[in-house]
Amino acid sequence: MNGISLARQAVFEALFNVEGKSRFAKQLDSFITWLIVANLLALVLEHIPAWYATHEASFGLFDRISIYIFTAEFVLRLFAAGGDPRYSGRRFPTLRFAVTPFALIDVAVIAPYWLHLLGVIDLDLRALRALRLLRLLKLLRDFVPAVHEFRHANAGRTLRQKVYALMNDTPTSGRLHHQLDLIFILFIITSVLAVFLETITAVYVPLAREFHGFDMVAIGVFTVEYLLRLYAAPEQEPGNSALAGRFAFVKKPGSLIDLIAIAPFYLQFIIALDLRFLRILRVLRVLKLTRYNTALTTFAMVLKREKRAFTAAMFITVLITILSGAIVYEFEHAVQPEKFDTMPRAMYWAVITLASVGYGDISPVTPIGQAFTMVLAILGIGIVALPAGILGSAFSDQLHQQREEMLKAVEDAFADGILTEAEERQLEEERIRLHLSEAQFEKLKQRAMARHSVELTAAHTIIKASEEIAKLREALHALPVDAAILEIDKLNLPDAEKAALRVLLK
Repeated sequence: MNGISLARQAVFEALFNVEGKSRFAKQLDSFITWLIVANLLALVLEHIPAWYATHEASFGLFDRISIYIFTAEFVLRLFAAGGDPRYSGRRFPTLRFAVTPFALIDVAVIAPYWLHLLGVIDLDLRALRALRLLRLLKLLRDFVPAVHEFRHANAGRTLRQKVYALMNDTPTSGRLHHQLDLIFILFIITSVLAVFLETITAVYVPLAREFHGFDMVAIGVFTVEYLLRLYAAPEQEPGNSALAGRFAFVKKPGSLIDLIAIAPFYLQFIIALDLRFLRILRVLRVLKLTRYNTALTTFAMVLKREKRAFTAAMFITVLITILSGAIVYEFEHAVQPEKFDTMPRAMYWAVITLASVGYGDISPVTPIGQAFTMVLAILGIGIVALPAGILGSAFSDQLHQQREEMLKAVEDAFADGILTEAEERQLEEERIRLHLSEAQFEKLKQRAMARHSVELTAAHTIIKASEEIAKLREALHALPVDAAILEIDKLNLPDAEKAALRVLLK
């Protein structure tokens, strides 16, 4: 293998082999994906005259930088084609790569810009913007292999099992599930952002049709997601009937949030709904993000476990708030009837003072009221921090407990010294249930293997020592008692061990 071939292989492994050991290759792949998404966002913003007119130079610079990056990526992929195992040992690897669909997409992305820049073709702004949509096709580079991987991992399974693996994190979900999650997350964030942007006249007026079209697409995506989850719900509990499994799914908080995200759109065709009410319900789509944040599951477990301590801390806080509001109201109402006009208003003052916020819109002026304010502010430093301390400590303890549970499961799997395929699958399911990353899982496996090795060594040492003791007892019993005691005294052992041998001799 010559120097150029080695260089091609090194570039491929370092930059483009996302399945290999190169961490930079994964980071580069993620960067290119987000750059494509950013290009799509920039394309949308360019259609807002008020925004584009004041940032035209910035948009142009961003587009040029994107093209330079995409061009450099394509050139490096051409160079590294010889190091790709798919073309290993085959003639003309660069040409073989250049005619692949992914390479042709890369050419279609960058060619219009360079041809327009060189004056070969003359394109207006609208044509260039339309051609920039081709950059979305670059995402197929990750999507297509993920589809093949998913089909291979789920070969022989039923359609419902495949849908369940696609919509939920399972050992056979693969990269396709995570890519689908990313699509849902982007739609959720963009959909909620659109609700806020619609309230800005300068943004909404020129893009009213686009906002409406995007909302239709988002509704379609969320509806399909809900129906797929509903269809695959019986796989969550295979022992129950399909109807019972789907009914249990509908009652879950996450499913209710998914339903709220799409129901207003369909309800407006049946009953008249206020526009403001519809807008609020559309903002509630942000709650769908809770499905993709595993930390919230752990947080819910912490709240459930520490509910007694948390409830006690909140009870103390509420008690102090009520008493403080009542006391200050009695002293300040006569002096400031316009500010401390009611006891609920006094409680409002107590809350913001206890929370150490103190807006200053309401403040006591009497000496007793001011003195009480100082006491309440000092109390607030500890009282308000108490629930946070309880939750923080419990959250840390819960994470430690989850890791210990996983470590115990790994140790049990390694108990016989062999990790079977069924045990690997069970451990993967346990990893997903406990929301541990693959890196954390590998560290736990190493700890379990190390502990298993130590236990085997200790067990071997104990067995060997027992055998030696048995031989020594036989040798001592073969001698007269007095001679055996003399032999024990000659041994280079501590006095306690010599005494134990004398007991064994008797």
